[in-house]
Amino acid sequence: MTVIDKIYSYFDREPDLKVLFIFHDDLLAVDLAEAAWKEGYRYVEFKGDWFTTKYNLDTAWANDKVILYFQQESPLQKKSLQETFPLMDVLIANMEYHHQDYAAYMQQYGLPATMTTFVEKNIRQLQSDKMLRLLQSYYADKSISLDIAARAFLSLYMGQSRVLDWDNLILRVLFQGRSAERSKQTDFYVKLRNAPMVKKALDEKLESIFGCTVDDNTEVKVKRLIETFKYNAIIQNLAPISADDYKGYRINDSIALQQMNRILELALSHPKTAEALAEVIDELGTDIQDDNIIRWYGVDANYYYITHGLCLPILRTLMENTLMDDPKKVMGRLEELMVKHCDNGEISAVMDYDVLVARYYECALSLGSITLNQPDDYIEKYQNEYYFIDQLYRQSMECFYKISPTIVLYEAVQKVKQNLDLQYAKLCNRINLEWMRCVKEAGGMTALHGLRQQDFYDSLIKGIQKKVVVIVSDALRYEVAQELIGKLAARKHIAHLNAGIAMLPTETKFCKPALLPHRTLRLYAEVDGTQNMGVDNRILDTMDKRTEQVDAYRQGAICVDYKTVAEYEQTKNREIFKHPLVYVMHNTIDDKSHGATAKDIVENCRNAINELEMLVHKIHETYNVTEVYITADHGFLFNDQAFEEKDKHNVTEAALEKSSRYYLTQSVASVPGIVKFPLAEVSSMEADGVYVAVPEGTNRLQAPSGGYRFAHGGASLQELLIPVIVSRQERENTKPSVGVMVLDRNLSIQASRLRCKLLQTDAVSMERKARTIRVALYHNDRAVTPVKEFVLDNTDASLDNRKILVDLTLNQNVNAKVLQLKAYDVTDDLNPLIKENVTNNTLIANDFDFD
Repeated sequence: MTVIDKIYSYFDREPDLKVLFIFHDDLLAVDLAEAAWKEGYRYVEFKGDWFTTKYNLDTAWANDKVILYFQQESPLQKKSLQETFPLMDVLIANMEYHHQDYAAYMQQYGLPATMTTFVEKNIRQLQSDKMLRLLQSYYADKSISLDIAARAFLSLYMGQSRVLDWDNLILRVLFQGRSAERSKQTDFYVKLRNAPMVKKALDEKLESIFGCTVDDNTEVKVKRLIETFKYNAIIQNLAPISADDYKGYRINDSIALQQMNRILELALSHPKTAEALAEVIDELGTDIQDDNIIRWYGVDANYYYITHGLCLPILRTLMENTLMDDPKKVMGRLEELMVKHCDNGEISAVMDYDVLVARYYECALSLGSITLNQPDDYIEKYQNEYYFIDQLYRQSMECFYKISPTIVLYEAVQKVKQNLDLQYAKLCNRINLEWMRCVKEAGGMTALHGLRQQDFYDSLIKGIQKKVVVIVSDALRYEVAQELIGKLAARKHIAHLNAGIAMLPTETKFCKPALLPHRTLRLYAEVDGTQNMGVDNRILDTMDKRTEQVDAYRQGAICVDYKTVAEYEQTKNREIFKHPLVYVMHNTIDDKSHGATAKDIVENCRNAINELEMLVHKIHETYNVTEVYITADHGFLFNDQAFEEKDKHNVTEAALEKSSRYYLTQSVASVPGIVKFPLAEVSSMEADGVYVAVPEGTNRLQAPSGGYRFAHGGASLQELLIPVIVSRQERENTKPSVGVMVLDRNLSIQASRLRCKLLQTDAVSMERKARTIRVALYHNDRAVTPVKEFVLDNTDASLDNRKILVDLTLNQNVNAKVLQLKAYDVTDDLNPLIKENVTNNTLIANDFDFD
């Protein structure tokens, strides 16, 4: 029977009863205020107006059955109150609500004798409807205990609708210490003081873990708890040193540390609670000064948990002292920081940036000699290794521009970027100087073996007898296409990336039309003196002209702009892709990058990747085209540096046309720092006596046209090597999933935590698809840590970059000395992919000697 039902029973038993008085019961008052009363019943919470209340009882409420609640003790129970209680006559004429006798309550719910004192002391609160709802299932299955009852009271005081475990309760007690939660904290402790046995249970639990409890005599009641929590979360892996002034906070009991770490893991398991943890530590843990801990133990110490204040000096030291010289060490340290640091978002962006920069330096240091024997060796080397230098630089720039300039580490980040800009520029220049040297020694571009851009249609498209789509993405650099391949690999289509050799100059007006079917290409001088290229004696400067050109070689073929396809709805696009051959002109990178900021350039590349991935998928899936080719007219050079006039190569000889990376000339004279090629030889254009002159490395020329951060037209590997992607539709995704293994051996848990590395054994590719796994520690078949999910979708060819750091913290008490690390595919929870024994060292005492 609920409290409300018991109140109704008073009136049912006593037909003449008009007013039922209820005195001082906070939990009951909440139930009464929220109740939906039957017609004819009125609930009134007395607000101090005696006259109005008595008047209403005689008039407006005369026909109602009134339940009248007072926030005071009963005058019938405490006779000294009778003289000051103006409604004493009404009370005597009616009735007072009485709670059930505790013995009857225990008998009704079959409670064990061990709970007698608790029930006797808390009988009024136990009879509230909310408490009954919380405990009903425990009463029903006879699992009720003093521990559950205490947790039920604490849960109710915190406004919860279920009985929380101690870890959740303690975390909420800590979080209430925040200034934003101070009103909730006050209300909680007012209620707690009225339940001494519940408060004692909480105090004993806190004392067993932290060696201290709440200080109810202060406004900030959990300050000592937070300080203890912060200090031990940070230093528990470290032997104490005599210089440590905070060692009095140290917890040496391994079971207490295990419980504390469970609470820490719980806080870090969700972004909202992780943010709350950082907030309460920042507010109340300041007396445990991060600077002192760093001074005593150093930036390289194996801290268990890393606060914001610890993370900053560690990151600064890595950036200032280690990043360029020992990038592998930096990546390992950053992996640890990402796991141990309760991130506030901004620091995460810095760490992401530093990882990419470290990977860049690691890649650069591993290149070995850049002096190769044949020009083809450079083409192969770029496809396998050199492209990654360009890709990491671009990706690092993309990450850099996500970092807020207001962050405290921004000056250190800027220095890292300045060094990277300089080192990347030097390395690109060195590689391309060697590349041009090799080409010259081999007799020119004719020494290269590979698909020539001008042969694209005849070599690849002409012989295809079914529908085919060719996407020409302006300035889709080879390294950008490599990233696109990784995105396409996640789909069920089969795509392969090859390389082609662009014409010189690597300029849109020459290279793009050459990808269309043709018989002849010819250099033309426009009326204004600028140079252009005729395709079968026509300048293809509109989409209609390009459509006429392709239709002449394959009836019904068309050219369309990507924007047209992107804007059209599905029905119109179906009509477009019914044509036997469709050229889609995609201009996201080149169209928006000339003269743009570095931030815009990298964003343009990202947008291009996303647009092309979706376009290819739709062409296959929605428009039923099985053959899709993606290529580019040229690549580009990219450096986020200002190019001063003094740094630009000054060309004094006569030129038919000049840009920042090439000029056309009829002069055969040798020019320092310039390489000249016969235009007909490097482009197949009919152009007697015309040469294309390009800088030997990555220098820019003084030219009327701007655009020095983003530039093309020259013969660098980045400009000249173009991607050729072939994507074919596969109806069923029959690719096997990538594999996974544990890298570490002799796995063991320290202070309730297991940290180990998994390896994604295969890169996601056209041969292997991604896999999602669930990982946890198990005792028998029961998970004793949170089950964490990892997506194995890395496309990186390097094994080192496919490592996954796993961090698992026990969230249950386990007495077993040996547990198991298991990893399951999300589609199969019966057959583990990984099953490794783990020694549980948590049960071993953690005693340190002072030095």
